Amino acid sequence: MESSLVWDEMGMNKTALDFGQLFPEFTFDGQKVFAHVMAGELWEAVKLLGNGITGAIGYQKDELRMLFLTILILGIAAALFSNFADLFKDHQVSDLAFYFVYLLLIAVLLRFFADAAGTVQEILHSVTNFMRLYIPTYMIAVGSVSGFASASVYYHLLLVVVYLIEWGYLTILLPFVYGYVLLTIINGIWMEEKLGLLLELIEKLIGVSIKVTLGVITGFSLLQAMISPVIDSLQSSALKKAVSALPGIGGLTEGMFEMVIGSAVLVKNSIGIYITLVLIVLCGVPLLKLALLACVIKLSAAVIGIVSDRRMTGCANRVGDGNLMLFKIALASVGMFVIQIAIITYTVGRNMM
Repeated sequence: MESSLVWDEMGMNKTALDFGQLFPEFTFDGQKVFAHVMAGELWEAVKLLGNGITGAIGYQKDELRMLFLTILILGIAAALFSNFADLFKDHQVSDLAFYFVYLLLIAVLLRFFADAAGTVQEILHSVTNFMRLYIPTYMIAVGSVSGFASASVYYHLLLVVVYLIEWGYLTILLPFVYGYVLLTIINGIWMEEKLGLLLELIEKLIGVSIKVTLGVITGFSLLQAMISPVIDSLQSSALKKAVSALPGIGGLTEGMFEMVIGSAVLVKNSIGIYITLVLIVLCGVPLLKLALLACVIKLSAAVIGIVSDRRMTGCANRVGDGNLMLFKIALASVGMFVIQIAIITYTVGRNMM
């Protein structure tokens, strides 16, 4: 089967043009990538997609190195003020000096946290825009294999997930992370942790919310994958029996029917794999940025913990946890769609052959 013919017939050329307008920084030859996918050459497809983002990878190794050194220097400065506090007649001078350093640390951490929060919002918008762009084309391919029941159910399911991610993650989970970081900064004012339990509760709530969301969506997708294809399979079996019963041409018609279904399954699987690969590569770079930022902040907190004041260490460590939560939210939003596309691609059409 010619990949170029499938590309044109499924309207993916127009979809690729719309994709280029939505994501101008991500340039690649979609038709060539799709051709490699249909031919089973997945590694070649990944390489072509990777070439399209080489210009967008430049995440700031220098900025991460500077962040690490800045936190290290501020931690050492805070340690000096704490260790030499006895040189002053009262502790007011040393306390003022500490809070000055603490404010500098907060300014540095908040700057990078704000960048990370913006990156998460971009990922969420990118994922939802991407799925809204490709869902109709993919559902046409699913419907050509399984019939109306599966395509309709999966279409509405994916739309629900799009709405859930846009509304739930952006309006509930992200503000919780912002509150977590704000309370972390306030908690560092006192020598003893007065907000420690509250911070642990917020962190657990965010983690549980992400797990529950993933579990519910995945479970519901699996249930639909077990029910809807069976309905379409029964309809297809009845049609195949009716065709095979035709005198003289029944066997030939049944063979042609199976060939058409097999071709439709190939197209559906190819489009599903193509969508998954493009989505992973599209979001892979910003996800890597978030992971590296969280790791650098956590690492710097661990290093300054050897010598610095525990308030400085605790603040840096928990802001690193906040960045890690942002990474988990973004990863869950991408993973949710990848899981659903994988389930649909694997299950739909298996009972039709």
